[in-house]
Amino acid sequence: MTIWHPEGAGMRVRGAVAGVLACVALAWASLAQGAEQLIRYPAGVAPGDFRYAYPVRMLQLALDKTAHEYGPARATQAPQPMTTARIMAELGRGELLDVASFPAEHGLAQQFVPVPICIRKGILGIRLLLIDGRRQAEFSAIHDLAGLKKLTAGQGRDWVDTRILQGNGFKVETTASYEGLFAMLMSGRFDFFPRGVYEPFMEVQQHAQQMPHLALEKTLALYYPSPDFFWVRKGNEALAERLRKGLEAAVADGSYEKLFQREFAETIRTAHLDQRRILQMDNPEYKAMPHAGDARYWLADQQSTAKSRP
Repeated sequence: MTIWHPEGAGMRVRGAVAGVLACVALAWASLAQGAEQLIRYPAGVAPGDFRYAYPVRMLQLALDKTAHEYGPARATQAPQPMTTARIMAELGRGELLDVASFPAEHGLAQQFVPVPICIRKGILGIRLLLIDGRRQAEFSAIHDLAGLKKLTAGQGRDWVDTRILQGNGFKVETTASYEGLFAMLMSGRFDFFPRGVYEPFMEVQQHAQQMPHLALEKTLALYYPSPDFFWVRKGNEALAERLRKGLEAAVADGSYEKLFQREFAETIRTAHLDQRRILQMDNPEYKAMPHAGDARYWLADQQSTAKSRP
């Protein structure tokens, strides 16, 4: 005769439930490990902003290099256009962005966590000038910083480059509108628009129809040390560490250099830096240069080139 014991039955039920929950937890953990994590990066001030494409590719490279340790992840861009000020605000909140890239400056480290490996080997600090091409003869006659400082530069209101130029004694006209800078240049509101060495060729092409006299100045370049890093919000140090490990791995195995060369080698050749007067400036916003002198992290002849011309 079988006698039913409520206590024993309850124990068996609880044991069965615990077993089911354990299986569910295990399945969820396995699913979570295999799930692709989305890492959100800005899209720029307008859809298709070409300046934001390369950092996404470098970000993806760093994520791929660490997938074995952290799991799969995909770099994606936020759908909303954002100014630099908005990017900083959203990165701090962490609701729309996980990571962004900015030129290094001391004040940023108080707001965000840097990944101290320059994603463009320092070429952001090599600045070519956009001008009204009808004024080329005026710029060809300039041989030093003192001569260039007689003119007015144009830059974004919230760009660190604005403060760098001002710190070196330049007059700078600013606006919050990236597109507005081109119109201001061509209307004579300022005289020249310094751009990272990889930027002006595409910008001239994009504005050729509306601004046929927008041109790349042919004889000058500015140089100041300007590493651009990935930055994440405070509290997300795990992502910063993952990106640091990923970039270090990419530098070590050569994939960082391969991506950099594929993106910028032709543009740097087209800039003809050896034929320009390179005017060297200080960067009062950032002094510490990680991996200084290591050609794996910096364009090999960048600093020597900058010092070789008056």
